[in-house]
Amino acid sequence: MPRHWVNQAIAKIDADFQRSADTHLLQVPTPQFPTISLYFKDESTHPTGSLKHRLARSLFLYGLCNGWIKEHTTIIEASSGSTAVSEAYFARLLGLPFIAVMPRSTSVEKLIKLNFMAANAI
Repeated sequence: MPRHWVNQAIAKIDADFQRSADTHLLQVPTPQFPTISLYFKDESTHPTGSLKHRLARSLFLYGLCNGWIKEHTTIIEASSGSTAVSEAYFARLLGLPFIAVMPRSTSVEKLIKLNFMAANAI
């Protein structure tokens, strides 16, 4: 039975990956330098809007595959914001409790985003 939950969790994360696998590249015109092509990666297309989204996905997959994350595992992240927001997203996706430990100086904007991402944030 525990392996069944892990397999379902990996499938949910894979579905998220399939939905947001490509990070859009935006070309920036550089008329002063016609031989240079400049591109920005648009990380805002991830559900968390964070460049830490792929890192969080990898951390969750690593934890699942190594038996460290199981059904009902509480996920705890010490972060200044972006990683916690992304991990809260994946914890919610898998129905896991999530605790973020953040400095008092964390911006209100990040705290709002964290609470939005974590359905069961403590």
